[in-house]
Amino acid sequence: MNKFGIIVIIVTVLILGGGAYFLTKPQKPVDVPQREANVYEYYWGNGCPHCKVVEDFINSWDKKNTIKLTKYEVWYDKVNAKIMEDRYNSCTEKPQDQMAVPFLITPDGKCLVGDGPIIDLFKSL
Repeated sequence: MNKFGIIVIIVTVLILGGGAYFLTKPQKPVDVPQREANVYEYYWGNGCPHCKVVEDFINSWDKKNTIKLTKYEVWYDKVNAKIMEDRYNSCTEKPQDQMAVPFLITPDGKCLVGDGPIIDLFKSL
């Protein structure tokens, strides 16, 4: 066997070994914070077109300063995604039986998925 073949085998073993290590490495548990009173929690994804519709509405909404709104980006932030999963699982009525963004939890615990329902709720405030 030539040197090139040996190098390819060594590199392949290192890549497979590294992948196995990272896949089997235990994940740190995420401490999910308690929900704050009187706060709307809004979960969105960077690049999500429906989230953009909600964001544009919120930015132009004349009552945006009358509520407390905490925003969590979940597509690129694993901690925020875990928080969203925990919040979704705490919903007494699961919206559309699927977890997706945009997702909103009201201070009274109502859960909404989708740009239309979220915007309609804000318009009703």
